[in-house]
Amino acid sequence: MPGLNNGTGIRTAPVAGIVGGLGPLAGAHLYERFVRLTSAETDQGHFSAVLLSWPFPSRIGHLSGVPGVESPLPHLVAATRSLQSLGCTVLALASATTHAYRVDIQERTGATIVDGLRAATRELSVRGATRCVVFCTSPTRRQRLYEPSWPDDVELHYPTSAEQETLDRLITAVKSGRTGPAEVNVLDELIRRYRGRGFTSLLGCTELPLLWTPDGPDATVVSITDAIAAAAIAAISAAFHRDGPVHGTCGEALPA
Repeated sequence: MPGLNNGTGIRTAPVAGIVGGLGPLAGAHLYERFVRLTSAETDQGHFSAVLLSWPFPSRIGHLSGVPGVESPLPHLVAATRSLQSLGCTVLALASATTHAYRVDIQERTGATIVDGLRAATRELSVRGATRCVVFCTSPTRRQRLYEPSWPDDVELHYPTSAEQETLDRLITAVKSGRTGPAEVNVLDELIRRYRGRGFTSLLGCTELPLLWTPDGPDATVVSITDAIAAAAIAAISAAFHRDGPVHGTCGEALPA
């Protein structure tokens, strides 16, 4: 397998690992965006990647203090080690809320896990945003997970209490597989409402970009899923070039 020491002496390409199942659709969507945002014209031009999807304990429930919900941290550590055993050198968490555990996972495993939240806030500066509303889970909001890397020149806003309740229901709907017109319309209405007041919208939960279906590029919306994917691509690209010429999954030489 790519990234494994198979005894051939052939160096294989760096491998990206995605911790999915956070929820499952969000993990699959992150892998899709990882592929689509990679500049490649052939199968062989893409990076090696492993998507691991496990049914983790609820991060939302644990961070909200719901009785009986165990910590997902031991399971996240086990998943990370499984990806490391498969040769993954750069990891991504397919969930914004799960970034609450990112540093702890890294400390326990030594893994390199991209900071998708920082990547998203940097994108706000790239877009020239001046006011931004963050659509995310209630635990992400309560723990202020986006705020340590928030740009000084961008006003930070959160939805109203009623809108937050709507978002939490919407995120739950996506986790249960409901991504139809009704759910899409709810998110579209929120985005339009804030766009009309001069806000950029940060889709700060990886369930939400699954409902975002723009007709074309929209500079007023930033997707956390795309931010995580782009950060993973940048990190794996850096590893690829740092290691020099490597070999692809079939043993053919790939340019550094």
